[in-house]
Amino acid sequence: MKYLVNVLRVLVGLLFIFSGLIKANDPTGFSIKLDEYFSVFSADLEATQDSVTISITTPDGINSIKKAIQSSNPIAELSAENTPWKAVSLGENLNDSVYFSDAFIYWGSQELYTSSLNAEDSNTTLLNITVNYAVNDHAIGEQHFIFNAFESKAQKTTIDLSDHLISNSWLVNLLQSLRPYAVSIGILLCVFEIILGLSLLIGWAPKLTITMLVLLMTFFTFLTWYSAIYNKVTDCGCFGDAIKLTPWQSFNKDIILSIAIIIILLGLKHVKAIFSKPFAARLLTVFTLLSFGFAAYCYHYLPVKNFLKFKVGNDIEKMVTIPEGAPTDIYTNVFSYSKDGKTKEFTIEEIGNRDLKAEGYVFVDRIDKLISKGYEPEIYDFKMMDEGRTNDYIDVFFADSGFKLLLVLSEVESANTKNMEELREILRACKKNKVKVYPLTASSQEDVDIFRHEHQLDMPFYYGDKTNLKSIIRSNPGLLLFKDNIVHNIWPSTRLPNVKRFIKQLNK
Repeated sequence: MKYLVNVLRVLVGLLFIFSGLIKANDPTGFSIKLDEYFSVFSADLEATQDSVTISITTPDGINSIKKAIQSSNPIAELSAENTPWKAVSLGENLNDSVYFSDAFIYWGSQELYTSSLNAEDSNTTLLNITVNYAVNDHAIGEQHFIFNAFESKAQKTTIDLSDHLISNSWLVNLLQSLRPYAVSIGILLCVFEIILGLSLLIGWAPKLTITMLVLLMTFFTFLTWYSAIYNKVTDCGCFGDAIKLTPWQSFNKDIILSIAIIIILLGLKHVKAIFSKPFAARLLTVFTLLSFGFAAYCYHYLPVKNFLKFKVGNDIEKMVTIPEGAPTDIYTNVFSYSKDGKTKEFTIEEIGNRDLKAEGYVFVDRIDKLISKGYEPEIYDFKMMDEGRTNDYIDVFFADSGFKLLLVLSEVESANTKNMEELREILRACKKNKVKVYPLTASSQEDVDIFRHEHQLDMPFYYGDKTNLKSIIRSNPGLLLFKDNIVHNIWPSTRLPNVKRFIKQLNK
């Protein structure tokens, strides 16, 4: 038992130090995972809101529909409109015509009701619709919409449902309040892991150390179990981008680690201190300060060791390209039917061999089901879209030979603008030396236009996915100098090169 406990003590201690250092090397990446967990948990624990029952009374009868109250936006809009009237001639006489229009009722952007209108020449009421809306069978309002012949107008009513919102629990509010502090919490957890691992190695305060390890592993095991069961936060960030683990791999790793810690706990009497208490305390203090300093350095600048795909030396075009002849995703048609409140899927062959209608099944939906996963490139979400997010210009970027600069501004709203003058000097040097600049952001076009004018950036922006941009460089803004399609150099906004050093890179 003594030897087993001490072997496990060394292995667990080293693993915790390694895990903490990997996260401290990329605190921004770890904070993204923490923020994702905070967001997922708060969304899953968010109070289930009541629904609004909307009853539409028309000449055809009464139709009801339910819409959930949106906690993020409790203001709803009920509107009615009809299309411009169009004349359809009934004969050679142009005056002998019938006029047609289509009437619509909307709740927000969802169409609730539509009807065709027709009129000859009288300004009469063609359609009278009454819309009632209620929450929990309690009427909260009524609206009448009248469509007259030859009139084309929009009728709108704003409905405030704030009084009918169900408040979230304190836990949801707590999780939401933690999101802005994800970086600070991430750095604290990194340092905590490192110090716990070191404490276990040197045998400092074994009872306290093991107790903290049990609590920490209980927390981590719950997170990985939740991710695996519900397929959320599919990369827990246990070892950052250095070692990618699936949710189930992370959960299994935590189970094994938890068993090892329990064995150490049972053999606690065999955990002996290597150093005296005063020396151990000084050693832990020094390592705590060094760990905080290391994490802060990597957060302020860039990871000391870059495990991201867009690192110096990588050919990005090769990493996004699917080789010719590579296997593609294979789907099959699956038909969903319901019976006795239960839904079941059938293949097209099964449908052909059975009379599902006679068996009491009711058709629900047709689904394209993935049966074989095709080749997936290392980088699959790198795009350069236009303002309308309809055209991808990534091929233009790859076709541009020589040196080119990728300016990543993941979110212009939160960009570090302290060194904008240095950035503008680099951009001017690019123009002078005929280095094409590709600004890439995930912000809205409106926010980008404001940012461009405020900081005098006279260049068109491309648009991409926020998650992808944060995986390119852990800086906002950040610069990546490409030579052809190979990453030549990387700079964060906190350590931009001067023009002389930048131009020197173009001669390498």
